Amino acid sequence: MLRLTSRVAIALAVVCFSMITPAGSGHCEGIVTGGRDAPETGYTLGPNLLVNGDLRSGLQGWTLNPSCFSLEGSGDTASLRLQQPCAEPYPFAQNALKCPPGLYTISAEIKTQTNITVPKRLGGSRIRLIEIPANKWAMTKPVVGTTDWSPVMKAHAEVADGSVGSFRAETVGPVAGTSWFRKLLLQPELPPPLETYLLYPNYRGMMFSDQSQVARVSIDVKPPADTTMAQLHVKLEVTDPGGKVLSTNRLSPPANGSTVATIDMGSLPPGQYRLQGYLEGPDDKRIFTPSSYTIVKVSSETRAKMKAWIDSDNIIHMGGRPRFVIGLYDTTGFGLRPQVYTPRLTAIAKAPINLMINYFIANGRADVIYPYTQAMEPFGIFYLATVSAFFPEMRAYPRWAQAGNVPPDQVITQYAKGLAGDSRVVGYYTCDECASERQPRTFHQYGLIKQNDPASITFAVENFPNEYQFWRDTVDVLGVDPYVLGTRFPESYVGDLTRKVIGAVHGARPVWTVIQFFWQNRLSHFPTEQELHDISWMAITEGARGVFYWSYGLRGLDWGKRDPVLRQQRYDELVNVTKGISALEPVLIAPDSPVLSANSATGTVITKEKNLKDGSRYLISYNHSGDSVTAIFTLRRSARAVSVEGENRSIAPYQGGSGFKDTYAPFQAHVYKID
Repeated sequence: MLRLTSRVAIALAVVCFSMITPAGSGHCEGIVTGGRDAPETGYTLGPNLLVNGDLRSGLQGWTLNPSCFSLEGSGDTASLRLQQPCAEPYPFAQNALKCPPGLYTISAEIKTQTNITVPKRLGGSRIRLIEIPANKWAMTKPVVGTTDWSPVMKAHAEVADGSVGSFRAETVGPVAGTSWFRKLLLQPELPPPLETYLLYPNYRGMMFSDQSQVARVSIDVKPPADTTMAQLHVKLEVTDPGGKVLSTNRLSPPANGSTVATIDMGSLPPGQYRLQGYLEGPDDKRIFTPSSYTIVKVSSETRAKMKAWIDSDNIIHMGGRPRFVIGLYDTTGFGLRPQVYTPRLTAIAKAPINLMINYFIANGRADVIYPYTQAMEPFGIFYLATVSAFFPEMRAYPRWAQAGNVPPDQVITQYAKGLAGDSRVVGYYTCDECASERQPRTFHQYGLIKQNDPASITFAVENFPNEYQFWRDTVDVLGVDPYVLGTRFPESYVGDLTRKVIGAVHGARPVWTVIQFFWQNRLSHFPTEQELHDISWMAITEGARGVFYWSYGLRGLDWGKRDPVLRQQRYDELVNVTKGISALEPVLIAPDSPVLSANSATGTVITKEKNLKDGSRYLISYNHSGDSVTAIFTLRRSARAVSVEGENRSIAPYQGGSGFKDTYAPFQAHVYKID
């Protein structure tokens, strides 16, 4: 997300607080959780595909401006030298390679004797992989002011289908001085021979007694060199804590290597079980062993002790009932009494917000959270505590922990223990647009949270579309923040990225989409009520189980605080949009079921269908295109009337009630109630 780099610095200054009683007890003692036992392994890198990436053949294979770039050294010491300023305002050296679609790791060593000529501007030397014609890219963090060789690397750089990739060495921003690049690499990422992904149980490996007792596992096989798919088979073993094998499933993968296996655990008593997959070849030789899962069979009565959990339909339960999440980010300071927060929460609660994140209150002290959640309780709002900066090298690492040299494991452990009994703290915000390099440490943090606050959830928001799959077992809920206003992307990109992250988790984990509620740049504008409506319903149509709005605070709505009338007007527009969503919460948490038999604009008008048990039907939809579209919908069951939610209009069905038609403006969303 677009974030302040010092966003929690204010809250970190306090090191001593008075104790305040939590808002309510979560009663989570004795709850055991499972899930993936260790990060996934097995990914390897292929050969360097760059033409003359080591520069041993001089400048062969590189296109560059010789007034800016030159070759320095030879053999092992060869490097590209870039001197700025030069004849080009934005110089780059481009490799001749045109790499095909796939995932790649790009890396190099960079040395600089540079500075940024405009104070407070970001910039430096970097490498970048550009997708053409998609006009997307992945790059390393800029390097500036170094005097020795520094390694840089970006994993999971994607070239999407229909594009080719071009590799560049370059600078970004107002750079002056000399940069050197050497050991330039672009390597394909090779997936492991076997990937297993637990589809169900979908929440921390917990298999409740009143839900299905059949585990489902997604299996993807990539034959290693010198083997064929026909020679391979997958073995799935269920063992008890002592290692005794209780069941074995053996299956042959299909020609494309992808399938879903089921394991019936109905006969097993409550307890912990280990699910382990193996890839075996000829003569049952074991080729690869992915990380295992722990499945915990528990009584449905356990949920009565849980302040939050996620059901098999990916719906979060908070306060003892299922909820469609309507969330809000805020950036306030802290207070030691609930009354400090009440006026602001009163204003916020004009919208039906049920979940909040406030990363200015993120100093790792539970006693600071208690008055905040106490103030939330009358408004029915729950809270996700921010822990995304709980790593010592980060600027926002709690100052009391820095001063006392307290390690991050101890910080997160005591924080989760302290918040476990607060019924309003339903979970933790663990990553804010983190690159995949942070994933292993976040996975470790996730384990500590599960151990110390088992009846909770964790939420991370990622903005690297090609990295979603690497986070799917690292958090309970995965988020995406496709901010489109003021960018080169159309509004429908919100739907595209929501759909992509749901695909990455195979529809087996909740996805919450963060909606732009701020003015991004001088080319942008603050979202209108219509835009908020349309992009919110885009995400919902594509399957989001919640929407968050960034942000009520700094860099968000508070940018309009110099004009309090305009600020209130903008929030009132969000109130209108979220009230429309909240009014349909029973519909949104109900399972999808077919309503249409035909859609004349299939592929352009995207739909979600709800055929409820009481006979009512809803069609949630949006126009994916930037053109006006008229869609004709044919119903499976005839209708007497069709009304358009939130638009104060109705549509007369065709004679006989077989269907209806409507027109969509570019990127417009409509929600229909069909009687």
